[in-house]
Amino acid sequence: MSSKAGNQDAFAILVQRHQRRVFNLVYRMLQNYDEANEVTQDAFLAAWQGLHSFRGDARFSTWLHRIAYNCALKQIEQRKKDAALQVAIQAEAVDSDERIGAELEAHDRQAVVREHISTLPAKYRIVLVLRHLQEMTYEEMAEILTMPIGTIKTHLFRARNLLKERLEAFDQEWKTRG
Repeated sequence: MSSKAGNQDAFAILVQRHQRRVFNLVYRMLQNYDEANEVTQDAFLAAWQGLHSFRGDARFSTWLHRIAYNCALKQIEQRKKDAALQVAIQAEAVDSDERIGAELEAHDRQAVVREHISTLPAKYRIVLVLRHLQEMTYEEMAEILTMPIGTIKTHLFRARNLLKERLEAFDQEWKTRG
């Protein structure tokens, strides 16, 4: 009996096989361990509930990554709503000098890069994550994101340039303060 036919043991094997990569994808998108754990569980629950609709046109891992990607996007949208509410409640602005100084004291260069990646628009952030952190091919990315390879390459080019510009601006600002 297969997992598609409702065999929980077979599905548990699929979870074990794919859990780490799904978590890594979600974590790279959300940059928060607890949220990534929760969203990963949500993705597997959604996969279990939607398993009957899996037609096999794509590989199971591609289908599962697409579900995880969508779950992470929902979480990002929820964050935006929460952040807007929090901004409305807290009218205080944090002085950017203090924030930048605290960032550099608390984080190394890699953390600064991760933070800048996390501020990129979702369409750029996801292609960087899939290509450079998940080491996926353009074809795999096209299946997961349901977009043409040319669009993926364009997003990747723009993402790299935007990240480079932001890091250079950050470096310049840091040098003028230091």
